[in-house]
Amino acid sequence: MLNPRYTAILRNTAHTPGAVPPDAVHLPQWTGAPVGILLTLLLLGSVFLFGTTTTHAQTAGSLSGIVQADAGEPLPGATIRLEGTSLATVAGQDGRFRLTRVPAGTYTAVAQFVGFELTRQEVRIEAGASAEVTFTLAERALSLDGVVVSAQKRLQAVEEVPAALSVLDGQLMQDLELEQFDDLSTFIPGLEIQIQSPNNPGFVVRGITSDSGDSRIEPRVSVFQDGVSISKSRGSVVELFDMDRVEVLKGPQGTLFGRGAQIGAVHLIQNKPERRVAAEATVGVGNFSERYATGFVNTPLTDNLLLRVAGIYSQRDGAIENELGGRLNGKETQAGRLSLRWLPTDRTVVDAIVNVQRDTPPGTSFKSGTFAPPSGQLSPFASAAMGGADPVLGDDELFVDRTVWGVTLLADHQLAPAWILSSITAYREFDSLERFDADGTPAPALQFDEDAFGQQFSQEVRLNYDGGERFRGFGGASLFWEDGYQRVPFRTDERSFFALLSPLLNQVNPAIPALPLLNPDGSPNLSFTTNPLTGQPLKESHQEVSTNFGSMTALEVFADGTYDLTPRWSLTAGLRATYEEGTGALDVPPADDPGTLGFVLGAGPNNLFTPTEGRQSHSASFTSVVGRLATNYQVSSAATIFGSVARGRRPNVIQVSAPSTVNVLNNEIVWSYDVGVKGLLWQDRLQYDAAAFYYDYFNFQTSVVELTADGLVSETRDSGNATALGGEASLRAVLADGLSVFGSYGYTNATFDDTDNNGEEQELAGNRFRLTPEHTLALGGELSARAGALGRLWLRPTFTFKSQVFFEEDNEPGIEQEGYGLLNLRAGLDLPGGRVTVSGFVQNATDTEYLIDAGNTGGAFGIPTFIPGPPRTFGVRLTGRL
Repeated sequence: MLNPRYTAILRNTAHTPGAVPPDAVHLPQWTGAPVGILLTLLLLGSVFLFGTTTTHAQTAGSLSGIVQADAGEPLPGATIRLEGTSLATVAGQDGRFRLTRVPAGTYTAVAQFVGFELTRQEVRIEAGASAEVTFTLAERALSLDGVVVSAQKRLQAVEEVPAALSVLDGQLMQDLELEQFDDLSTFIPGLEIQIQSPNNPGFVVRGITSDSGDSRIEPRVSVFQDGVSISKSRGSVVELFDMDRVEVLKGPQGTLFGRGAQIGAVHLIQNKPERRVAAEATVGVGNFSERYATGFVNTPLTDNLLLRVAGIYSQRDGAIENELGGRLNGKETQAGRLSLRWLPTDRTVVDAIVNVQRDTPPGTSFKSGTFAPPSGQLSPFASAAMGGADPVLGDDELFVDRTVWGVTLLADHQLAPAWILSSITAYREFDSLERFDADGTPAPALQFDEDAFGQQFSQEVRLNYDGGERFRGFGGASLFWEDGYQRVPFRTDERSFFALLSPLLNQVNPAIPALPLLNPDGSPNLSFTTNPLTGQPLKESHQEVSTNFGSMTALEVFADGTYDLTPRWSLTAGLRATYEEGTGALDVPPADDPGTLGFVLGAGPNNLFTPTEGRQSHSASFTSVVGRLATNYQVSSAATIFGSVARGRRPNVIQVSAPSTVNVLNNEIVWSYDVGVKGLLWQDRLQYDAAAFYYDYFNFQTSVVELTADGLVSETRDSGNATALGGEASLRAVLADGLSVFGSYGYTNATFDDTDNNGEEQELAGNRFRLTPEHTLALGGELSARAGALGRLWLRPTFTFKSQVFFEEDNEPGIEQEGYGLLNLRAGLDLPGGRVTVSGFVQNATDTEYLIDAGNTGGAFGIPTFIPGPPRTFGVRLTGRL
């Protein structure tokens, strides 16, 4: 006969590796690399060696059971505790829980969950025996839905995590149609996400930007998808469809998420198969010829094999007309996911997930703020003229073509009542080609491609312990390997390139005229056909390329645990040690047909990139230790305060420059200090949190693109010391039946220090960090009411505000965006029975004009370019459910 817990776990809605109750399930997988297998064997050996001496004590008993709602649905994340003791635990995804080594006696057991009435039951524990209890909780008429998280590799209520943590659950994301990555920053204080294109995102947590596409540079902000790092910039943007939740942790998270989480982590948890037949589909249309479709199908294939298939297609024409043909700043994405859940025993769960995404939007409008197109409109929000078909250079139509795919195996296996062995094995690739016009004009002066490729393999094995007593935690080891390159071809018409450089040459030699890049009618200025300094004819077509390469192998061991000093006060500590072997390389060959302007920038036979002496490569190894110390104190049932101190690290950068210079940058170090409060009020109708932080940075790494005497330089530099401080607050409340609100506010003051470690004045002293508004605000809510036989009408407005943002760290005036606000509206009708919804939306309802970036590569040549944000968009949706 099946264990009764087995039938309950078949209803699981999500699987976060290791985030299962002490009596739950999942299998270690043996299909990873040999190192992963070895780690598994070592951990298994230690478990059985330790377990045989600790898990059979007969001086105490145990308590197990299930927490469920009135209708019989399990309540994952419910808290179960024994009054008058420090014994407590959290129900797993199946609602099951287990407390072990409970001293014999009579206790009052308490179960509680957000949105439900607290329930007490008297239980009798016998030595050497197990007691079973079922808690049935009554739902409150007005309350918030409960949200559980797995940020600390186990299921917890948000209030129990001693860190600044923001969560968006899947239902809220679906209600607001939050499916693009940059939508997240609208509702999470302290998080900013800039997406120039799917190939070129920027992630900012509390002022710290992670956006470099250089294959040799590790990110500061980690992005994880079901426990797997997808952090490399060119492969990190994925569509957020069929999601269980998104968790954003702020501050160094190296202990929990590894070497790339220097200043924060974004964790995407996707929906997993359930033991039920269900399906949902949404289709829609909108302005700019939008076409939209998304949905999922879920079904059991056998008693122990479950299937879920989900997908999305989203296409919208570009909002910017390209006067040379086509449109810019559009979207076209198609993505799919296949998930299988296998339940071979009542102690094991295995999830296999395949994700595939392809992005083929039109190119990005990097519009010049200096030279107007033929239409004469200089505004970045008006039509542009760039790319197109050049009679000499050929087809230079702007585009993005990017494919990302990955395979993940998650497995948890219950070794003993208090011990769970977890494994995460994954392989992932991205391959992206983007063509862009860096001068932002019709002139064929700065035509670039970016061809980026990356592949990675990771294996993590983790041992989780929760005996239901004062201590709980995990330890383990991981292997991470990645290899990739970033190839940047450059094409130019030297007549146009000379016109671009002429103002710089004129400052050195007044005999050289300062030429305009464009003629008065907006056409390219190709009037100079001979180099006035050498007498050589200027070439109508020139091409060269620069390629950087990066590879890294990292071995890590880690441990993290929480100890309850009292029933209200807990202390958490964690460490992660890392050994890395990395290689950085650069290859810039001489142009097949040497350029005639290389002498200007010292690039020799090339016009822009200084050649290397063959492929230049350098390898090095590094070791590091990061950690955290945190505490949580429950002041009352309505308030919990927390504090933490953590050390974060961004790995060393192996930088190879032409012709053969090697510079290994020191790792970037940050010390982080956080304090905050979280809680629930008003009978679980109001949830709030607030936090304050202070960061101290050393060896702060800055990405720089500038024009020098040695050509165009794109590199990372040590910019010295920096400081960030600020605070965040958010709340959600149910005010009445059919009326709920939410809001958040963030303040960030992140600047470069006046002096470095040697007391010398810093070049960027006092400057604010790029892409970081000092103030952010988000407000929203839902108003719904019955409409008789028609069903239920609802309205969901949101408003967001961001203060001034500088786009470069030199804080140059004009390369900025002043404060602005955006209003979004969604309204719809849920037909009777809840199976059909008709809705409409307006994004940026006031058609506010704002920039998402400025400066860019053109800025290095004195002609900054500007990227506009999306204008007003609107559309309708039709959703059907089975």
